[in-house]
Amino acid sequence: MILVAFALGMVLCAVVLSLIRAEDGGRTTDKFGSAVTQFSAWCAFGMLIMGGTYGLGLVVPAAAAAAVLILRSSSFGQQISALAPLKMPLGIGALLASVLTWIGVLNLMEDIPYA
Repeated sequence: MILVAFALGMVLCAVVLSLIRAEDGGRTTDKFGSAVTQFSAWCAFGMLIMGGTYGLGLVVPAAAAAAVLILRSSSFGQQISALAPLKMPLGIGALLASVLTWIGVLNLMEDIPYA
């Protein structure tokens, strides 16, 4: 559960942060939506790194975080610009994936099986 939620959350973070980076030129008319989405994506990113580090070790979360930051700085956002209207639901999805990751981590902390 932790690995699947972590991977899904990181993919959503990469997509959302790339879309926001592509819109940074001030071309968007929805400034509030972009701000909420950016806040959601960065919060999810941080929570996923912390939860992933506890549940999966250091290598997988570090590699995933580096991949997300590299994709964010590339022109990946321009290539997926058709997803721009969905950036807020994708950001909220990233937050939900980070919550699922933390539920799995808490199950590990409490020694509950099938985390």
